[in-house]
Amino acid sequence: MLLPRSATVIALTFAAMSAAAQTPPAPSAADRQQPAKATALPDAAPASCRVTLPSDGRFLPPAPLSGDPAKNMSGLGTGQFWFGSSKLWTMLPLDGTWRAWQASQPGDFAYSNKLPWFRMHPGFSGKDGSLTVTGKRLDGPAPVFTETEETYGGTMIMGGIAFPVFGCWQVTGHDKDQELIFAVWVAPPAKQKQPVDVSLPAAISEPPKPAPRLIYVDAATQAKSLVYKVTPEIPPGVDVAGTVLLHAVIGTDGRPRDLQYVSGPLQLLEAAIKAVTWWQYRVTGEAEEVDTMIEVAFPTLGA
Repeated sequence: MLLPRSATVIALTFAAMSAAAQTPPAPSAADRQQPAKATALPDAAPASCRVTLPSDGRFLPPAPLSGDPAKNMSGLGTGQFWFGSSKLWTMLPLDGTWRAWQASQPGDFAYSNKLPWFRMHPGFSGKDGSLTVTGKRLDGPAPVFTETEETYGGTMIMGGIAFPVFGCWQVTGHDKDQELIFAVWVAPPAKQKQPVDVSLPAAISEPPKPAPRLIYVDAATQAKSLVYKVTPEIPPGVDVAGTVLLHAVIGTDGRPRDLQYVSGPLQLLEAAIKAVTWWQYRVTGEAEEVDTMIEVAFPTLGA
C-alpha cells in the first residue's frame, strides 16, 4: 500500500485506515510447529533481550503528522512510537513487545502483522529496488528471514512482518542507502482465564469453496513473486553446498506445499524442505494454485 507524497493527503489517508529418487517425506504441519511451544518464555522481555524503547530515541515526523502514531492511524498506533529518521522510520511498541493475539496452529507463523514504513526527502522509489526487512533471532535457534516489499513511489509502505518462532529478534529494514535496526520481544498470547470459542455454529458455517484451478508457472517467473524467505542452512557435519531443486505447489495463501525432490545434493534435501515450508509468495487473489519448481541455493561453505 503506497500513499501519495502530499502531506495533507497522507494525514487524511491515515485517518481512513481504521479498518523420482527416494525422497524423504516433506515435514507435516506439526513438524513445522514453532519450538516456542516446548519452551516456556517469560511474559515480558528478559534483561538479556535489549529491546528498542522510546528512550533509545523517538522520531518526530514532519507536520502534519503527529508525534503520536495513534493520532495519525485512527487508534491503530495506540501504545506505539515512531522510531528512525526522515530517511526511514517505522512504528514500534512502547514496551518493546509484539504479542500474538491468539495461539498459532501447527505450521503457522508465531506472530504476523502489518508494519508501516515511511521515508521522506526522498520518498520510496521503485527505481532503486525493493525495501527488504531481515529478522535474526538473538536468544536461540531460528531461521533468518527476509521479507521483500515492493516500492513504487510515495511516502509510506504498509508491509508485513512475520516471525517463525517467539523470542528476542533483531529486525533490519533496508531501503536504498538507508538501514534501520531495532530489537523486539515477540511473545505468545496473554494467558486467558477461560478459553474463547471462536468456532462457527454448524447452522451458519460457510459453504465449501470451489477447488482452485492449477496453473503452471516456470521457476524463474515464480521466484520474482517471493516475498518471504528463510535462509537455508547447511546441516552440521555436511560438507557439501549447492542448489536443491524442488517441485512444489503454491497454495492460494502463497505457501509452498507438496514438495518433491528433483535434483541437487541429497544431503541438503531435508534442510531445503524445512526452509521452503516457511517461504511465502505474492498471490493474485484469484482462486488458483501454482505448479512450479523452486531452487534452494545454499551458501558456499565457509562463506
